[in-house]
Amino acid sequence: MNKQAVYPAHHPVALALTGLACALRSGCEVIDALAERAASVGVPFGCETFDDAAALAGVPYSRPLDLYVDRETKRRADALPYDRLHLAFMH
Repeated sequence: MNKQAVYPAHHPVALALTGLACALRSGCEVIDALAERAASVGVPFGCETFDDAAALAGVPYSRPLDLYVDRETKRRADALPYDRLHLAFMH
């Protein structure tokens, strides 16, 4: 992504920042705040724009797990074979 002077409300950067701010204010999970903010500006949950915003906010989508998870869990899941994906949640 290229840096812009102004980001429209549906841009991944704007979604990530407002989602993080809402999560900090309300105490809810980042992914929940991000989903709420995205829905309010017409960005569907799970679309490419949402995935980009989630990654910027620190909860990237993990294809093997089919979940939005923290970066470390995603890294572990990406390195594991399918039959051992459950181990990605072990800390």
